[in-house]
Amino acid sequence: MKKKFVRVMLFGALTLTVSTAVTSCKDYDDDIKGLQEQVDKITSASPVSTEDMNAAVDKASKELKEQLAKLEKLVNDPSSETSLTQQIADLQEALKTAVGENAKDLAGKLATAQNDLAALKKALGGDDYINGLKKKITDLETAKSTLRTLIDAEAAYQNNKDISGYKNTGFDAYLNQEILNAIGKEGSIALYVDKVVKTAVGTVLADVNKYLSENFKENADLAAFVKEVNETLFSKEYKAQMDKLNLLLAAIDKAVGDGSTYEDYAAVIKQIDETKQQLAGLELPSGEGVTFNSAVKDIIQRESEGNAGIIKGLEEKLQKEIDAIKGMIQSIVYVPEYADGQVLFNTYYMQFDDKKEDWKPVVNVDEVTVKFRVSPSAVVADLVANFGEENAKYDIAVDCQKVKTRALNDPFKIKGIKTVEGESNLIEVTLDASAVSHSYAVALTVKDKVATDKKTLNDVSSNYFAAVKSDLYISKVEWASANGAVATVKKGAAIDYMENDGDTKVSDYELTVNTSINGSGKVSGTSSTKTLAELGISDKYFKVAFAFTDKATAEKSFELKEATGVLTAKGDAGSKAIVKSTVTVTDPATAGDKKPVTKEYTAKEYTEVKIVSEGEAQVITLKSTESILWNAIEKPYDITTIGADGVDKVIAAIKNALNMKVTDKFSSCTFDAVAQDQTIKLGSNSGGELALIIPKETTCAPTDITTKITNGDYTVDVTVKGVTVTLPDAENKAFKLVANTYTDGTLLINLGKDVNGKVNAVTASRSLKELYTNYDKVYENLVTTVGGTMEFALADDVQKDAAPEERKGVEVTKDGTVTVSNDYDGKPIKVTLEGKCGKEKIFAITIPVVIPANELNGTFGYKDAKNTKFEYDVKNATARTNGLDLTTAFVWKDGDKKNVWPTADNDTYGSNNAMDIYNFSIVYSLSGKDASSFEVPTISDSKLKLIKSIAETSTIKSTMEVVVTATPTSPWGSMVGQAKSITVTVPTWVDKQ
Repeated sequence: MKKKFVRVMLFGALTLTVSTAVTSCKDYDDDIKGLQEQVDKITSASPVSTEDMNAAVDKASKELKEQLAKLEKLVNDPSSETSLTQQIADLQEALKTAVGENAKDLAGKLATAQNDLAALKKALGGDDYINGLKKKITDLETAKSTLRTLIDAEAAYQNNKDISGYKNTGFDAYLNQEILNAIGKEGSIALYVDKVVKTAVGTVLADVNKYLSENFKENADLAAFVKEVNETLFSKEYKAQMDKLNLLLAAIDKAVGDGSTYEDYAAVIKQIDETKQQLAGLELPSGEGVTFNSAVKDIIQRESEGNAGIIKGLEEKLQKEIDAIKGMIQSIVYVPEYADGQVLFNTYYMQFDDKKEDWKPVVNVDEVTVKFRVSPSAVVADLVANFGEENAKYDIAVDCQKVKTRALNDPFKIKGIKTVEGESNLIEVTLDASAVSHSYAVALTVKDKVATDKKTLNDVSSNYFAAVKSDLYISKVEWASANGAVATVKKGAAIDYMENDGDTKVSDYELTVNTSINGSGKVSGTSSTKTLAELGISDKYFKVAFAFTDKATAEKSFELKEATGVLTAKGDAGSKAIVKSTVTVTDPATAGDKKPVTKEYTAKEYTEVKIVSEGEAQVITLKSTESILWNAIEKPYDITTIGADGVDKVIAAIKNALNMKVTDKFSSCTFDAVAQDQTIKLGSNSGGELALIIPKETTCAPTDITTKITNGDYTVDVTVKGVTVTLPDAENKAFKLVANTYTDGTLLINLGKDVNGKVNAVTASRSLKELYTNYDKVYENLVTTVGGTMEFALADDVQKDAAPEERKGVEVTKDGTVTVSNDYDGKPIKVTLEGKCGKEKIFAITIPVVIPANELNGTFGYKDAKNTKFEYDVKNATARTNGLDLTTAFVWKDGDKKNVWPTADNDTYGSNNAMDIYNFSIVYSLSGKDASSFEVPTISDSKLKLIKSIAETSTIKSTMEVVVTATPTSPWGSMVGQAKSITVTVPTWVDKQ
């Protein structure tokens, strides 16, 4: 009990120290993650060991030192920040004279360079950042020293219950005198626990439970007693007080962020530490009728009452800081409207006469709204509400990166800020560029509006974006109508050529814009076509009017509102008309004159419109709820085949509405999808019958498909209900492979032979299609019928990425033939079989391929199993130099028991080298006390030889012995257990003189 109490208290203190002294900078979070995770796991019920903490400190210290080395190298690298600074200066200088596309390109590069430099500066941070990192390393080393002392103190306590070592750990404030007295040898806690344990613990557990039942609680046992002691000691009241203090510390840590302002909170943190120590210092009361339970509760109550005022004071003291923390802006990010990420402030010119000097400005885009994503979203309301107010909370501005002049310091002005509907963390900032004459890299900045003697929590900038200022020249203006391509209208219905719902139907002025004009006043440079909305231009000086191309004829059957562009069909089916629109632009400089200068652009004609007789809409129901399958090519499905009962009557009604005879074909009809984004529609097949046309590689969930069918002057809408197109189902028996029950992936041996019928090559191969009883049927259904694919390939981890010439001895064809040659490296082979429809995978099977290694490897053994001991010939220097021929001891036979080595069977292999055919080899090794006296044999001569100096010695008076082990190697698979050994004895010798 005492040990656990001390450990909980000790690691509670360690938690506080690590969290306030180590994790003081967000930049270091990753480096000390392991240490902090150790701390986070510490609880009263689950304390971690000092050894674990020491290891975590070591790891964090090592990682910080590595980071310091990298950063110092970057700081000292003259090619990093210097080169970026010079690049930015060069770009700024170039932007002074840049125009058109060049200006846009340079502005984009400047924005990128500014962002790179800002990121580098933030990462490096100069000497303060480096010094801060060094301080953290020092702090960790100090913590390591403290932990070492803690380990020693804990060992002393565990061995002899001596707690004096804790006084030297730096945590003596937590082990205040009241606690030391209480848990000391004669302390009240120690005496109380000692009394309970000694009294309760008898020779059997029953005695313990009996005592506890009498003195603690009825029917109590030791486990219940320990549980309640812990629950009481760490009661809700105690935890509530501690939680409040920990929350305040967390708030401070969040406010500090980068560690630069911890000194501002030093006094507060000290006071919190002292309060926590007082809450931990439990002095156990004693007296008549006092139980452990009541004693602890009395302490908690007394300490809570004594510290309530302190905590309240701390809360009040920190409330302003916490409010400031909640208002901290973590990030501001520019959200581009278009793919190029640029914001355009352009002046647009029009030529109101044919003279080259008659280009006049018609639009100056001086205001553009730019969106920014702000985190956290809670600060958005303050940003918007405070903008422009005298006592605004924030100072919001723009940073414009260009060579500054005295006349133009901050050209962009903020005219307004508002929220974006439906987006809680987006703001829309209106920038005024009326004073701007060049392109810039621009960023939004936000700072707190505070007195100079106050600290600033908010000082943040967005990323830079390119704000491009250009002169552009308009060469053509047209009215782009969303309904300009409509070709039919039924009597009494209308077409609105100005319809604009802001979604699927958008009509607007469409401008062709050029980047420059030449010396003759003609447009040149790059041209682009965009709407007024895309360019951010008002239509104030633009006007469109509508008219018939043949007014006399068209007015007999149609009515056209020239100002609004609404065309109404009044006449009979078959009547036709063409509508055109003409755009007129007024010179803004003369807009208020009695006779303003205008420019009328060439009229735009829309698709010819015909009045049709529209029959009653028809509905076709499909025969089955089963979906149509995906197909690699466009495929028609005959309605009479896929339609439900009664479809013939529907087809007859369709023909009647189209003024067709029953026997007429649909070949002459036109078919238009009613929904613009609908790709599936009705059509006619090769026989002219009504069919549902499914485009290639199409899938769709159950959808009602509506098609407008037109035959001459007659139309009818036909809907096919619940059209579903899906990929094949891998569980459907038509696409599910069935494994053969009598075979597996074992390859078959193939022997190549020369002109004399002798074996000269060996491979192992097989068609893996044989593994499935229904392979051909599934192939027909998936590949032949719907146009999918079924292909075999090496698995990803078996040389799949290597070029064919680099794959060592294994090849897999797409149709499933696996071939392994003697170049194979022996790794396990896996082959995948994938069925696909386009890029969509229908099924994937992995097949382990088995090489018949035992048959290919054959056997390696002794020529005479009874003779494994040999004597080295020492009769003369020549014999000793020649050595012992190991081929007399070993033999290698193939799977048919025919000799492969040392001499290949002539009837089988002839003069061909059997070892090369199989790519076999033998590795020799030596062992025993005299092994160093011999050269290690090789497969090239397979001889055991004494080293030259010994072989040429005239006299050897001691017998030598060596064990020679021959290990066979094969590319076809392991030959474990087939290594063989012989013992060779070298007798003494004395050469004759």
